[in-house]
Amino acid sequence: MIYMVEMALIATDRRVEWDAWYLSHMHKLLSIPGIRATQRFESLSESASPFVALHQVDGPEVFTSDAYRAKAGPGGTGEWRELMNNWYRNVFGGIDATPDVPMDGALIVVEDGASAGLVPLTWMHPVGLDKSSERRAIGVAASLDDVRGLIGRKGVRVCKPLTPRLVEPNV
Repeated sequence: MIYMVEMALIATDRRVEWDAWYLSHMHKLLSIPGIRATQRFESLSESASPFVALHQVDGPEVFTSDAYRAKAGPGGTGEWRELMNNWYRNVFGGIDATPDVPMDGALIVVEDGASAGLVPLTWMHPVGLDKSSERRAIGVAASLDDVRGLIGRKGVRVCKPLTPRLVEPNV
């Protein structure tokens, strides 16, 4: 399953500091049993929630575990929680693993009813947390140049990777 987190940073003047904090946060997430992989992205067109993180999880039960509650969730973001808005947390079924998006590639996020042309998509449905989307798809482009024409298309977000895909140490 995929745990997708979307948000906007209000304190844009603290972007470098936030990026460093988020990378540390990703490593902390990987120490939680049931979180297997993580990768972070930024939309290349205007979006209410331009930052996207994909986390591979075993299932929704991860978010009720003592380990998760102690290290993550809304309370685990510290001062940054007040410096982010348009924050959505969804667990999606219909896919087992997060894709490994190359650093020169792109993650394509497609809302129900939209099209991403020839990019192969995997459709997902919400199974936990906010359930703010009825149905959503993701796809991967090996090269950003292959999908530049999708930037700005209604219902489609083309996102560049901000980090490589990180995996838990034993995967």
